[in-house]
Amino acid sequence: MTTRAAVNILGADGTVIDVTSLGANAITTEHPGPGQYLVHGTLGMVPPPEGWGYVLNQVDASCSVAINYNDGVLAVSVAKGGEPANLAHSITLHVAVDSLPVHGVPELTAPEPDPMEVAIAELNRLRSVADYAIAPLQDAVDVDEATDADLAALKSWKKYRVALSRVIEQPQFPDAIEWPVAPA
Repeated sequence: MTTRAAVNILGADGTVIDVTSLGANAITTEHPGPGQYLVHGTLGMVPPPEGWGYVLNQVDASCSVAINYNDGVLAVSVAKGGEPANLAHSITLHVAVDSLPVHGVPELTAPEPDPMEVAIAELNRLRSVADYAIAPLQDAVDVDEATDADLAALKSWKKYRVALSRVIEQPQFPDAIEWPVAPA
């Protein structure tokens, strides 16, 4: 199975700057002459649509690039004005590499959530809902514009908010919680 990697190669001497890989990353390079970069340890370029080919640093935008893959060697040829030339900065290649063996990839498991953190987060969320419902009802009372329905709703929401404040007093908190029911 193959996967992808991006390898950054320094133009002056052809050394690998870094490799970002979803698989193997043992990639080496040679720089046998001007404008010649030989890359070992890849399976060639990643074909479209999964691969995006190569990217030159903007300093090297006027260079032309040709890439071939034969006998396990990815040959990158660079020219400027029709003559072989070293890159002034760098090139990034999107190459194919062998996938890491399954046994070599550590299994990632999410840590168990802390029951106290989960309970407090839910308590804060429910308290915010209650506060949001209470604020305009209390405003109506404060300015003497509350209806009987507003007064009944305000009382229900405030009772709910009091019940929320007592949740932490439950004997099984935070492992088993009997949440109060929000007003309709």
